[in-house]
Amino acid sequence: MRRQREDQRGGGGGGGAASLVRDLSESDLSSLGAEPHVLAFGDVDGLEALAEATYGQVVVGRAPAALAAKYGGKEAPAVAMLPFGAAEKAAKKAVPFAADAAGLDAAKKGALASLPDSLVDKLGQGSPDMFFSAALTQTAAKAACLLFSDKAEVPPIFRSLSMAFEGQMQFGFAPPAMMAQFNIDRAPALLVLWNENEGKDEQDAQAGMKLTGARFMPQVHGKFSYGNIAAFVASVVEQRLQMLGAHAGGAKPAGGEGEGGRGKAAGASKDVGPPPELSAANFEAECTQRGGLCAVALLDGGPDNGNKEAQLAVLAKLRRRGAGGPLSYSWLDATCHTDFVAAFGLGETDLPTMLVLSPGKARWARSVGAFDAETLGAFGNGVAAGRRATESIDAVPALQEVDCASVARGADAVAEDDALGDEIMAEILEEERREREAREAEAAAAA
Repeated sequence: MRRQREDQRGGGGGGGAASLVRDLSESDLSSLGAEPHVLAFGDVDGLEALAEATYGQVVVGRAPAALAAKYGGKEAPAVAMLPFGAAEKAAKKAVPFAADAAGLDAAKKGALASLPDSLVDKLGQGSPDMFFSAALTQTAAKAACLLFSDKAEVPPIFRSLSMAFEGQMQFGFAPPAMMAQFNIDRAPALLVLWNENEGKDEQDAQAGMKLTGARFMPQVHGKFSYGNIAAFVASVVEQRLQMLGAHAGGAKPAGGEGEGGRGKAAGASKDVGPPPELSAANFEAECTQRGGLCAVALLDGGPDNGNKEAQLAVLAKLRRRGAGGPLSYSWLDATCHTDFVAAFGLGETDLPTMLVLSPGKARWARSVGAFDAETLGAFGNGVAAGRRATESIDAVPALQEVDCASVARGADAVAEDDALGDEIMAEILEEERREREAREAEAAAAA
């Protein structure tokens, strides 16, 4: 297999990363989620840059050129914008734009402007006590996320975050006049705050509310982008829920396989089912033809793997957390489908691990580090956002039909290999014996 290392790029950089642009069929267009969409019909330049710039906020997709007229265009190439919530009557609510840089920019602005800010509390110069009272008692993480900004309107990124983490924490938009109350020296600044006395003994609890928290630091967490901020917020939610004895849900970014609206808490309340096990029968449906990126956990599926259930539980958490995002999670019995695993230069000693595949781009990346939700989640999001290096392949290998129940594994496989080796060696020795006897016979005749 031909491999070529791609240069790693900082969030939203140049080309070569896994594509965030969805390939949408006519069937896909009939079942879109509530997210705003920018659709390109035919050959339109600039989609990758648009998808990176609006990751987590707008779905960018390529649609069949023949459908351009249905969505407001005259003929391909054409661009159409679907505002937030237009999925049910997409063709009627589509707004056409020119298929050039100016048209894409106008479609982008329209899509972002359609994001609702109804889940963001706009705080004034007065006391924010009511906001914090609700945030610290009525949300899953019992926390508040504050964005301090000198903008007049709530930025689209913050609107998307409020929908992605609805029910997990409360979101507030604070003016510069409130910065001094929270020791903020410049805007924009993002804080997640909670009550330090929450869950402590009665004496501490009677001391009242004592706010503490974490601040998003660009020099640590990366630039102000949806992917970086969502990862930061998700990590705080995870920590808070662990502290409170709950189980984490997660964010549901736009830009991927949206399967419904964004009006409900993403990931946390949606039953997405267990991650599917890949086989020759479902590989295309679950990966190569699904669109977006395939996050495939490579596990030892044999009966002697005592950690298999725990590993699947990690994958199930990622699947719930990422529902509707650009990654579709599944797993593969890697000690059964050894040819597939070997195509990526991996073997049994590399398990467990995860691959992120981009079938459309013929690129892949492998996780390195612990097999836990935090490590794998950061890895997958990094690939999707273009912050992780990927490698090229000629094509994503196909899965072969294998009866995994009858495959020899571990010591049994070694034993079979040894037996086969003994058989081959016996044949070699027998052939050498015959050749030796023939040479001896020729030498005797010559003498």
